[in-house]
Amino acid sequence: MNKKKIKIISILLAITIVISGGVYVADLFLGYDAPEIHKLSESNIKNTEDIKLTAHRGFSGVAPENTIAAFEKAAEYNFFAAECDVHLTKDGVWVIYHDDNIFRLTNGYKNIADATYNELQEYVIDNGVNVEKYPNQKIPTLEEFLIVCKDMKIVPQIEIKNGSQEKLQEILNLLDKYNLREQAIIISFNIDAIKTIRELDEKIEIWYLVEEITDSEMDECVNNNFALAFNHKKNTEEIIKIASEKNIKLCAWTVDDIKIIEQLYNMGVKYITTNAVIY
Repeated sequence: MNKKKIKIISILLAITIVISGGVYVADLFLGYDAPEIHKLSESNIKNTEDIKLTAHRGFSGVAPENTIAAFEKAAEYNFFAAECDVHLTKDGVWVIYHDDNIFRLTNGYKNIADATYNELQEYVIDNGVNVEKYPNQKIPTLEEFLIVCKDMKIVPQIEIKNGSQEKLQEILNLLDKYNLREQAIIISFNIDAIKTIRELDEKIEIWYLVEEITDSEMDECVNNNFALAFNHKKNTEEIIKIASEKNIKLCAWTVDDIKIIEQLYNMGVKYITTNAVIY
C-alpha cells in the first residue's frame, strides 16, 4: 500500500473512530482477516441439500471479494451460487465491484461511473482477505464473471448497484451469450432496476433486496414475482412467518453463524448468502 494511501486512510480512520467506531475504515488500514470457515454439516440440519448457499461477493472468506479468484473459489467449494456487484463505467462496460469508488480495495481512487474501463484496469486489488495469495487481481467485467460461472458450473447471482435503466438489457444479452439466463439470479435494492428486468423477462429469477421486511415490500414481491432477500439481523421470526405465508421465496443475507442458519431454516428460509459457511 503506497504512502499517500496510508496517509489518507489514517485521516479517515481517525475521523471514523470518533464518529462510529471505525470498523469499516479499520479494514482499509489494517487489512481483512480471514473469517473462521464452518461446514453446514456441523449444524443440526438433517437434510443440508435443502439449503442453497450463495458465496457473498464470491467466496470472500478465502479470497479478496468480487475478484475472479473469489468466484473460482466459490465454484471449487461447491456453492450453489456466486454473488457479485455490478456497476456501469463511463464508457458503458459492466464491471464488478461493491462500492461506487474503487479506493477501499485497490491502489487507486476513482468513482466507477466517472472512469472508463481502461482507466480502471490501471489499478490492482491490494486489499481483501488473503490478498497476498492472489497478486495482480484486477476489477473484473461482468462478462469475465459469467465465463467463470459457465466454465465452472456455478449459478451467477448479479446484484445491480448502479447503471442506467437503458443498459439493463445488456446484462440479459450477456447471460444469453453464455446460455446462463435460465440459471441466473438478478438481485437489487433498486426496485426500479428489477422492475425493468421483470418487464424485459417475465421468467428470470429476481430477488428484491431489503433491510427490513415491510408490507409494501412483500406486496412488491407478490405483484412482480420477486423473491425477498432480507437482512437476517433486522427481522423478527413473526415478520418472516408472515412473508412465508404469502408464498414468497425467502432468502437471508449475510449469515456466517451456523446456529442462525439453523434458526432461519426452521422458519422456512432455504436460501442463505454467506462469507464463511460451506457445504
